[in-house]
Amino acid sequence: MQKSVLFVDHDSGRSGSTVSLEYIVRAFRDRGHRMFLLTPKPDSETKPFRELGVSIVHWRKGRYVTMELQSHFTNVRTAYSFLGILRVVHELLKCVWGVLIVGQAIRRTSPDLVYINEHVVMQGSIAAFLCGVPSVLHIRSHLLSGTFGIRRRMLSRLILGCNRTVFAITESEAEQLSPRGRDREKIKVIGEFFPAMRMGAVDPGHFRGSFGFPGGRPIVTMLGGIEPSKGALEFLRAASCVLPRVPDVVFVIAGSVRREGPERASYYAACMDIAGPLEKSGALRIPGAVTNPLELIAASDIVVSPSTMTHFSRPVIEAWGYAKPVVASRTGHMERLITDGVDGLLVDVGDHEALARSLCRLLGDAELRRALGEAGLRKAAGEFNAERNLQAIAETCDSLMKA
Repeated sequence: MQKSVLFVDHDSGRSGSTVSLEYIVRAFRDRGHRMFLLTPKPDSETKPFRELGVSIVHWRKGRYVTMELQSHFTNVRTAYSFLGILRVVHELLKCVWGVLIVGQAIRRTSPDLVYINEHVVMQGSIAAFLCGVPSVLHIRSHLLSGTFGIRRRMLSRLILGCNRTVFAITESEAEQLSPRGRDREKIKVIGEFFPAMRMGAVDPGHFRGSFGFPGGRPIVTMLGGIEPSKGALEFLRAASCVLPRVPDVVFVIAGSVRREGPERASYYAACMDIAGPLEKSGALRIPGAVTNPLELIAASDIVVSPSTMTHFSRPVIEAWGYAKPVVASRTGHMERLITDGVDGLLVDVGDHEALARSLCRLLGDAELRRALGEAGLRKAAGEFNAERNLQAIAETCDSLMKA
């Protein structure tokens, strides 16, 4: 009998978690499952899922246009203030609303399994628990810790209590849940995905035409958009330092350009003060969100992940999958992932001058670029093989649906 899965999405755009979800959905499709996606994405963003045979269930309705909880590590507002208390109340209301939305979707689709794609919509796990449907949660980032860590402990207990299995993308995500006793058995650390059939060194020139990149000029790319946690400002400052020494380089920032709210608006303005002259000179491209990020990476010579806060950076493993050299900030995640000088270069967080020096070093040393890229390719093949990692996820979920 055909089994069905309800995936619960949180993202209205196409982020790294969306890319990962596309891989997961494809693995379930190949096993013959019927699939539903509960999502806030507009129709224009759900096309890849519809092409995979997924039935879309929209929830962008009502008082809250998102049920995404502000439990993510990038939300640093304290709960111990008037505005913080209002935020907590707002989150509780959003949580209840989310449980109702997911519960309604469960009644409509009658799934054999509910798959929560990130902890910021963990209310889906509560809804599945109340409806008697097994659920799994894929945790891709750090929980909000707060001043005393109370929220993190509460969220951890909720995640482990309501889900049959938790897939963590790194040991760091697993450790933050502080599992006790049998809860340890629920957590499975499974790395992210790069398709084995696409692994290997590629010629950047083959892909540059579709992006309008000039031939013969080095391309240095950052994916993540204009976002403080992704380090766009540090990347731009480094670019300004590199260009006087290596004037033919083209820098690229791909990803969403976000300006909502005073903090993001101020950050965007600071970035544009640097970006404006660089764009006019032809040394910088900001194409926004791209539908083919793998091809953009293939068209690049160096990939940079200048994050200012620790989180797993999908572009690093995608660069490795194409044997591209990587420069990244020395965050907790990247220190575990990258061996400095072996499969990438690490620089201190926020140190744009060190980033510029590393880029100049790579741009002037083709042998180093090759060596770092090849070592990264070996690591991608060993730890991030999509077929192997997806099989482990799908087999675990199949066992839950048969139980």
